[in-house]
Amino acid sequence: MKENQLSPGVYEDLGMDSYHSWKLDKENLLAGPISCSMLKAFDPSPFAWSKADEFKQTDAMRMGSLFDCALTEPEKIASVCAVSPFDSFRTKEAKEWKAETEGSGRLICKQSEIDHAISAAEAVRSHHLAGNILQGAAFQTGLVCDIGGIPAKALLDILPSLDGDYPETIFDYKTTANGLDDESLMKTIGNFRLHWQSAFYKTMLNKSHPDRVCEDFGFIFQDVKTKEVRVFPLDQDSLDLGMRAVGSAIKNYAKCAHDGIKSRYAKTYGSLGVPVYIAMSEDERLTKEEN
Repeated sequence: MKENQLSPGVYEDLGMDSYHSWKLDKENLLAGPISCSMLKAFDPSPFAWSKADEFKQTDAMRMGSLFDCALTEPEKIASVCAVSPFDSFRTKEAKEWKAETEGSGRLICKQSEIDHAISAAEAVRSHHLAGNILQGAAFQTGLVCDIGGIPAKALLDILPSLDGDYPETIFDYKTTANGLDDESLMKTIGNFRLHWQSAFYKTMLNKSHPDRVCEDFGFIFQDVKTKEVRVFPLDQDSLDLGMRAVGSAIKNYAKCAHDGIKSRYAKTYGSLGVPVYIAMSEDERLTKEEN
């Protein structure tokens, strides 16, 4: 067993640090671990994924991690976050501090950002639906099992209490700056393939947890600016689509793990053209002009 590898099972209060310390070695795919975020990066082009540099955290991801910590691991904020003593990172000393802090895995935040995240967490807890879901729930639950003989892992934000109103539902906490209206949320789900995550987490829970069964998946979304909260379940069609997509991605991963990663385009010669939505729009415009 390699360093930081977890044995199959359920890990209550695992936390983000322990979860992320078990990393995938691109040179040994059979050793895993398979994770949902990895599959989403891997599946579009395994060859490109294998050559890509290590993914760097964006500012939106940093803020998402901060909000996540404030809600699900509030006792760890002081150890997870580091308030910069510098006004900027132009000086050598400031650059060295930043590099060392980021290297340790801590989030560099302003005190105002931390205060805002703590306030946002309180808004979630006081929300009529979200507060009920959080009551007695388990947070940052780690799940580990084998999928096709390859280790896989998942980290659940919120696993509701068995005695509550949602004993067969997993909930994930997400932040957004793109709005909480129907259209904006549907775009967010599609763009970030959150239906993949829902399907993967459902599968992981049902394979690894001895006492729980997941039938549904829900989201607690929060606007990062206004702190407004919206709670909703993912519809069954999207969950089914996610199951198909994740199943296909895992098959592709397993094939690459056993046979090695090769370019998909080494022997392909198929025609490509204008996307349908662009073709339809252009055809409509040209038809009007021609008439």
